[in-house]
Formats: sequence, structure tokens, C-alpha cells
Amino acid sequence: MLELHNVKKTFNKGTINEKKALQGLELTLQSEDFVTIIGGNGAGKSTLMKMIAGIEQPSAGKMYMDGQEVY
Repeated sequence: MLELHNVKKTFNKGTINEKKALQGLELTLQSEDFVTIIGGNGAGKSTLMKMIAGIEQPSAGKMYMDGQEVY
């Protein structure tokens, strides 16, 4: 199971180039779930996938994999 609670991701925080990619994301997926992620350019799709893969870390919030906190 994958759980995301109030996950936020901000790039270049505090600068003129600040970009909020994810804001307060809530998501719970079971191992048998099939999910499609769609959205426009800059919606945060790639950022979400990178966080799930462990490439990016959330700026805030909690992520759990099989009940264990990963961020």
C-alpha cells in the first residue's frame, strides 16, 4: 500500500523562481489498484512519480509504503 498525506513539493522556495508542483496531495493506493495520472504541463505528474520512486523528496507531508514512513 502507498499512502501520501498532505504532500507538498516546492522548487526554488523563497526565490523569484519559486514553483509549487504539489499542494496538499492526499492519496491511498492498494497493491492491486490500477491508476492513470493525467494533467496539463506543470501539473506535478513527473514530480509525483519521482517522489514515489525515491528520486525526489517532498517539501512537506508524509509518505508511507506498506505502513512504513519513507518521508
